[in-house]
Amino acid sequence: MSGRRLRALGPLLVPVAVALFVFRGLLFLGELPFRRDMGRLFVPLKRVLSESLRAGTLPEWWPWDGLGMPFIAVPVLSTFHPSTVFFTVLPFHAAFVLQMLVPVPVALLGTWRLGRALGLRPVFAALAATAYTLGPYFLGVTEFTSMSLAAAALPWMWWGALRCRTGGRLRPVVLALSLAWMLLAGDPHLSIMGLMGAAVLMVRPTRPRRWGRPALSLALGTVLAVALSAVQLVPSLLLFRESPRSSGAGIVSPDYWRFDPHQLSGMVDPGALAGRDVMFETTYLGLGVVALVLGGILARGRLRPQLVGIALASLVLATGSATPLWSLFSAIVPFWKSFQFPVKAIGPAMLVLPLLAARGAQQVLRRDRSRFLPGALCALAAGAGAFMGVWEPASWALLLAGALALAAWHRALVPVLSYVALAGVALDLGLANGRLVLTAPVDFYAPPPLAEVLQRNGVSGEGFNYVFLWKPARSHEPGPELDAVQNAALIPLRGALHGLPTANVYLQGFSARYNELVLRNQEQWVGKLAGVFGTRLFIASPSELRPEQREQALGHDERADAMAVPLRRFLPRAYVTGGVTVLPRAQVVDYLGSSRFRPGGEVVLEAEAEGVDASLKHEPTGPARPVERIRREGDVVEVEVTLSSPGMLVLNESYFAGVEASEEGRRLPMYPANHAVRAVPLSKGRHVVRFEYRTSGLLAGALTSAVAVVVLAATGVLQRRSRRRAE
Repeated sequence: MSGRRLRALGPLLVPVAVALFVFRGLLFLGELPFRRDMGRLFVPLKRVLSESLRAGTLPEWWPWDGLGMPFIAVPVLSTFHPSTVFFTVLPFHAAFVLQMLVPVPVALLGTWRLGRALGLRPVFAALAATAYTLGPYFLGVTEFTSMSLAAAALPWMWWGALRCRTGGRLRPVVLALSLAWMLLAGDPHLSIMGLMGAAVLMVRPTRPRRWGRPALSLALGTVLAVALSAVQLVPSLLLFRESPRSSGAGIVSPDYWRFDPHQLSGMVDPGALAGRDVMFETTYLGLGVVALVLGGILARGRLRPQLVGIALASLVLATGSATPLWSLFSAIVPFWKSFQFPVKAIGPAMLVLPLLAARGAQQVLRRDRSRFLPGALCALAAGAGAFMGVWEPASWALLLAGALALAAWHRALVPVLSYVALAGVALDLGLANGRLVLTAPVDFYAPPPLAEVLQRNGVSGEGFNYVFLWKPARSHEPGPELDAVQNAALIPLRGALHGLPTANVYLQGFSARYNELVLRNQEQWVGKLAGVFGTRLFIASPSELRPEQREQALGHDERADAMAVPLRRFLPRAYVTGGVTVLPRAQVVDYLGSSRFRPGGEVVLEAEAEGVDASLKHEPTGPARPVERIRREGDVVEVEVTLSSPGMLVLNESYFAGVEASEEGRRLPMYPANHAVRAVPLSKGRHVVRFEYRTSGLLAGALTSAVAVVVLAATGVLQRRSRRRAE
C-alpha cells in the first residue's frame, strides 16, 4: 500500500482509539459480555462449539433444549463463518473476544471505502465510518455475534454494488464475498435488505438502457455468494421447513420491539428510552449528526435519491405492521415472515444516515455560501437541544457547529478542524452508546447453586429434565446483577454443562412440533405434559409454591430466590410401552391433554406418518417400563433394553427428518410419537437401539461451497494472468 493511501486512512485512527475505550472490558480487563442473548445463548453455545472443534468433531445435534434440536444447521451460530476458525486454534475466551472484535475494523474500513466511492474526502469518509461503527445499531447488535458479523459486511456489499455499477475490476466478486460473509454469519434478513439496497444503488434512472451489465453482475455475484455459503444455507433451509419460523410463529408477536416515535426521539436524546422494554437501549446518533443528515439530503451528490429512498424504506419497515410495507414484504419476500423484532430493519438506514451526515459536513469545502450551512445547521440543533433540556448532546452539537463554521470561514483551517469535528462525533457516540457493550468478569459464568442440585437430582448426559416457572421477586436495575439473578434461575447449568433449559426457546432450531406442544399450550405443558416428556423438576420462586412444595425443594438459590422442586409424576427420558393409539395429527395434542390419555401406558402415533397403520394399534397393558441403559456419545444416543413382549421404545427427544434409528447396522422404522418425540417398534428380546442425527443437506452444501471456492480461485488466477499479458 502506498504512503498516500496510508495517509488517507489516517483519520480512522480517531474512531479506533474510541473503540478501544468502548471495548476495554474485552480487550484489557479479561471480561466477557453477559447481556441477554450473550449470557443465555452465544457464550454457552460458542463454548460448546469451541470444545467440539478443538476436539476435531462437528456438533450436529444439541440434546439440551427443546427436547433436542439440530446444532450446526442453526444459522445464528455462524459455524461455517471464516471467523469461526479462531475457535479451532485458540482457547475459547480469546477466540470469542476476537470474533466479537473482528466486525469493528471490518465495518470501519468498509464504510470508509463506501464513503470514498460516494465522493467523500478521506476525513469525511472516516466521519461516516465513525457514526456507523460507534452508532446505536452496530454497537447494539454486538449482543448477537451473527448480526454483528453481518452488519460489518453491509458497507462492503454496497461498495461492491457500486463497483458493478461503474464497471470496476472484480465487479461481482466483492459483492459476492461480502454477501457470502453475511449469509455465513447467519443473518438472512439483513442480507436480503442489503441485497435490495445494492440493487437500488445500481439503478441509473436516466440511463435505463445501461442496466443490463450491472444487473448481470448483481445476479452473478448473488449466485456466487449463495454457492459459497451453501454449506450453511442448505442445512438451514432444510431445517427451516421443520421450524415454526417457516409459518411465522415465534417466541413473541412479530411486532414486538418495533421502531416507534420514542426511538426516533432517541436519535437526539440518549436518555429517551430509559426504562422502556426495547431491543436497543439507545438509538442515539447525536444532534450534530442528525443536523448534518439534513444537510446531506439537501446537498448534491452521487446517488442522493437512492440513499434517501433506502433510509426511508428501512425506517418504515422497522415500524412493523404500523404500515402496509411490512405486510407486503411478508407476502412477497422469501423468509420474511420468519423475521422477529422489526426494529432490526433499521440497519440499512443506520448506514445511510452517517453517509448523508458526512456529505453534509463536507459542504464546508464548497466555495459558495452553502459552505456555511453545516455549521448553521449544527448551531440550530444545539439551540434546539438546549431548549429541550438535553444539554450534553447540545454541547457536542455546539462543538461541531464551531468547528465547521470556522472551517467554512477560513479554508486553511479545514485539515485541523475536520479532525476536531471527527473527534467530537467519535467521543459523543462512544460515550453515549458505549453502554451497549456490557461486560463482566468471567466468574459471572460460574455454575450457580442450583446447578449442583440439578446435576445431583436427575439432570445428566441423558438430557435436561427441568422447566422454569420462576419470576423475580423484586425488581433489579439493568446490569450484571439482574442478568446474574435471571440466569441463576433460568439457565443454572449454563456454566456446568453449557446448556439451557428444556423450555428454552432462544435457540431457533426447535421444531414446529415442539412449538405447537409447548409454546401454544403453556398451561397444559406446565400442568401435565412436562412430566410426560421427561421433566423431573421445576424451578420457581418460593412465594409461588405451596408449603409442602417448599418442604420438598431440593435446593434454594438465595440470590435469585429460586427453588428446585420435583414433579410428582414424570416419565423417564426413554421407556417402553405396550399401548399404541393412532390418531390424525391434528387431534394428537388435544388427546394428550385430555383425561383419556394414559401417560406411559400408551404412545400416540400419527395416522399420516409413513409406515403407520391400524395394525400398530394396541390397548394399554400397564405402566411404562424403564430401559436398562442410555448412553450418549456426541450426536449418538444408544438405548439398551430387554422386552418380555413386543412393544414401542419411546425416546423423549425431538423427532426430526435427519434422525435415524438402527440396530447392528440395520435401519429401524421410526415414527413421530406423542406429537414431538420418537418411537421405534421392537420385538421380544434384548435390543441396543442407536439414534443418530445427520445434518440434512450438509454434504451437498459443502460440495457446492467447495466447487464455488475452486471456481472463484481459478477465475482470480486467470484474471491476473490476462492482466499481466496485457501489461
